[in-house]
Amino acid sequence: MQPTFIVLTEEKPNIDEIRLMLEIIDYKIPTSITNLDIRPKIIGNKFEGYMILEFNHIVIHIYLCKGMTSCIDYMLFKGDFNIRSGSASEVLVLLESTKTCDIISRNTAVYQRLSKFVMYDIMYPNSSPKKIMFYCNDQWKDKLTKTAEFGMKQMISLNIDIYTYNDNKEFINLKNKYNINSFISCDEIIELKNIMKEKKGNESIRMYREENNIVISLKLDKRNCIGKISHDPNVGFLIGILNIMKDRNDIPEKYIIKNHHIDQDYFNKYPKSKLIYCLKDIPIEFENCEIKEKPIFSKPYFKIDTISEKVASILYELILPYPIFFSNHGGCALTDMKGHDKIEKVGKNMHRPDLCYIKEETNEIFIIEGKKEKEISKGIKQLSNEYLENFIKKCLELYPKYIIKKGLCILMNDISNYNNIEYPILFSLDKNGYFKYVQ
Repeated sequence: MQPTFIVLTEEKPNIDEIRLMLEIIDYKIPTSITNLDIRPKIIGNKFEGYMILEFNHIVIHIYLCKGMTSCIDYMLFKGDFNIRSGSASEVLVLLESTKTCDIISRNTAVYQRLSKFVMYDIMYPNSSPKKIMFYCNDQWKDKLTKTAEFGMKQMISLNIDIYTYNDNKEFINLKNKYNINSFISCDEIIELKNIMKEKKGNESIRMYREENNIVISLKLDKRNCIGKISHDPNVGFLIGILNIMKDRNDIPEKYIIKNHHIDQDYFNKYPKSKLIYCLKDIPIEFENCEIKEKPIFSKPYFKIDTISEKVASILYELILPYPIFFSNHGGCALTDMKGHDKIEKVGKNMHRPDLCYIKEETNEIFIIEGKKEKEISKGIKQLSNEYLENFIKKCLELYPKYIIKKGLCILMNDISNYNNIEYPILFSLDKNGYFKYVQ
């Protein structure tokens, strides 16, 4: 009987993440298998709700899902797993994937995702999956910064393995490469954090003992969300470090959080904060504030996403016979723009479409915006030259002799109602999985 597995992901499925998860449980995917081998299950013109990957008599069914909490990017299950259960208690491997590394953003690279792993452990205390942090761009230098080293020590202390890969797509265990070990004590954590240099203009995290307590000074809000818990890297740091400290021998009576910048009014509204949830069994006090009630995150952990705007644009990309040079599916990782011999990064603040592909035989660039039917007018505005000015400029720098064309990818029921709009509907998907595709 051939082995079967199920992969659930909120991302457009990527072969590298799937390859690593399978390799962790001793099933090796040949490097000859690529993203092109991940194909949607289609019968006639109906999408059956999942993608399929087959190799060496192994079958993997890949479903898009929507996290109902702070959900991990990729989950691997045995093939008989009930995907409708919404429970992740039977997961074999949890994998969080990011392109962010030390040279891009030190804090975001190592702290931000810790909260996802801790939240899973709290929701499913009797489960013991393999936990993986995967850096899918190998830009780590031979020597780590102090921030990266500290963050990786947090991961190892939380039983999270850390991987990247080399140019030959061979996976590299960063714990072994950099000789990273777990934290031994609370005092070691305090000492290592406090010796890090403070960057000018930043409010650096600092920790110290005060009587029988440990005081942690860190900012938990952002400039555009003042007074509310919103600083994801610092939230991840605090969740990770306190869940590590609670298992050490030199724990304090309580932890006092100072200089957090959070207003009492925020706590008064009983926020469903992952930070407060993940610290629920830890004696903690926020200076000048009182937590009225700690939230309960009810299950399910996820639900299957078979029909949505994101599913429509991902399905469109998977069936296109043309090279894709950019994608930004809702909630998925932002890709780079790929030219013939150059790669351009797209800033997170730049207006951008959901999908771009090229027809090389006609020298055409197609810019696609994905929307629900009720948002077609918004999609038309977001395809305008004014809205996409900087993105179009980058397109023409990469492909200077190409002509720009535009179209819509719509989650809708009847395409025939829209024959005379400014941009053509090139792909549509209905609630039953039936789609129409204009080549």
